[in-house]
Amino acid sequence: MKDSPELRAAIRATSAFRDLSEASIALLIDAAERQTFEPGAILMVQGEPSDFAMLILEGEVTVAADSARGAIPISTLQAPSLLGELGSLAHLPRSATGRARTPVTALRFGRAALIEVARATPSLLIDIIGRMGERMRKVNGAISLYTHALAALEQHEFDPALLVELRNPIPDLADFGQTFGRMAEQIILRRQRDDEMASAAVIQRALLPKVPEFAAESGLDIFAEMTPAKDVGGDFYDLVQLADGRIALGVGDVCGKGVPAALFMGITRTLIRIHLRASPDLSGAILKTNAYLVNNNAAQLFATLLYATFDPRSGEVEYCSCGHLPGLIRRANGVIEKLSAGGLPVGMFEQMKANVGLTVMKPGELFFLYTDGVTEAEDAGQNDFGEDRLRVLLAEGDVADAVQCIARVGAAVREFARGVPQFDDITCLALRR
Repeated sequence: MKDSPELRAAIRATSAFRDLSEASIALLIDAAERQTFEPGAILMVQGEPSDFAMLILEGEVTVAADSARGAIPISTLQAPSLLGELGSLAHLPRSATGRARTPVTALRFGRAALIEVARATPSLLIDIIGRMGERMRKVNGAISLYTHALAALEQHEFDPALLVELRNPIPDLADFGQTFGRMAEQIILRRQRDDEMASAAVIQRALLPKVPEFAAESGLDIFAEMTPAKDVGGDFYDLVQLADGRIALGVGDVCGKGVPAALFMGITRTLIRIHLRASPDLSGAILKTNAYLVNNNAAQLFATLLYATFDPRSGEVEYCSCGHLPGLIRRANGVIEKLSAGGLPVGMFEQMKANVGLTVMKPGELFFLYTDGVTEAEDAGQNDFGEDRLRVLLAEGDVADAVQCIARVGAAVREFARGVPQFDDITCLALRR
């Protein structure tokens, strides 16, 4: 590279090269290569061999450590500054990535030339050691700050004043503090959301019928259970004592998950209960509910339903399916009868039919209602649990009561999935005459 007084002055402008002899400067210039970089261009990459160093003559360079969660800013270097000299002298892999923040002009020195100059100039090594110590001081300060902040986050004792400190750290920790401050804010927001979702889950469960109490008051062998895939779900079950001595029972599944589905679920279930208590007419209650949902459905959600009425005196069952999976009856001889399904989900079209079917349960027979979280549960090979497996399970052995029936189904689904995460709500309701 061509020597010049201006270039020598630029090299001496950095503290590390201030005391270089004329011969050492000449050696560096002879080995140097002038390079230019546009904003965003990479000067050196973390993890690569440190076989050169750079003297930034013009512009700014950001130094960041790459991690699994993205780049973590370490520092911003302004000309004149050395970059990569420590790794080059120690022959270590790059500890960070340097990227041009502005247009950059730099001199690139090979490792061999830098080592030869360092051997001839002890002050160069002293300067590098001093700057390394300063970096360690900053890192120790950041570790101290983060350790305190992380401990506070872990113990749910995060003082908002600490966020102020993180947003406005001392200059030495500015880049560290900004990164951790953003992370802390996200953790706090996520924790608030988790707390709100946990409260919503408690409220949703409180709105569902208290099955043991209902069974005790009605004298029926009945049980229901819902396991949401998230904190709150779009599935529901229902039990209603009707004025004519019958009971209404049902399950439903709202399209979607989370809070919107849970709200739609609550509205749907509440409307059906209101209409059934006003008049024990199964099809009428469903049609009135659908009319309201269609006209008040900004989110364009819908729900599949299977509702039935049961007369404990005669065993007569009226049932109505709105786009839902068919109910199953385990007859006294162990045969599983699938009740015909049909109809459209509620909340989709104002004009719909609610076709009601009729059957009779004899003593010892069991009525089983469920949502597709049961049959669509997957194993590690992405195979569905399926309706056939469910029917075989219900047909096998004696069913002592409704509680045992649902416990067997739940255990079978968990065994089938073998740890595969649940992706849909699972709801079951069983009634044994």
